[in-house]
Amino acid sequence: MTTSIKTQGQNLVMYQGATFEQTFVAKDKNSLNVSLSAGTCISQMRKNYSTSNSSHILTFSTTINDSAVTISASASDTTNMEPGLYFYDVEFRQSDNVTVEKIVNGMVNVIGESTKI
Repeated sequence: MTTSIKTQGQNLVMYQGATFEQTFVAKDKNSLNVSLSAGTCISQMRKNYSTSNSSHILTFSTTINDSAVTISASASDTTNMEPGLYFYDVEFRQSDNVTVEKIVNGMVNVIGESTKI
């Protein structure tokens, strides 16, 4: 069964060297919450859509709570990201491991840090 998630667009700000966390709520075309309990979420950000350079890719940790998915990255993970614009998305893979839907996508502006310890 297809869940029919409506893809949302949202731009984010990440601070280099700081813990990052953002929560999204999956919605259908009628703006009703969609349960994500029968599947998994994955999320990455990349300097551009086709990059394979691992220093320009960050894979987020994901946590699902009914219709909400939280993506997060540790301070040590964000320290390694160069300042600038990146692209990201959050995908939901249904339990059939075939059906994939996009919950949200957009850009992440990574702001450089001045304090280095």
